[in-house]
Amino acid sequence: MKLAPEIEDALDRFALEQDITREEALAVIARDWLIGQGYLRADEGDEEGVKSEE
Repeated sequence: MKLAPEIEDALDRFALEQDITREEALAVIARDWLIGQGYLRADEGDEEGVKSEE
């Protein structure tokens, strides 16, 4: 997936700060957004072992 350079940089910083891979960072961000928008319940989506900030 092609992202704008500023988003790439922010994603890399987030992954580094959280000590997770880039793929894990994308999963965390997507999960948080989906919960915030009501597409996913907070207790769903943890099967993959994605670290969350709850």
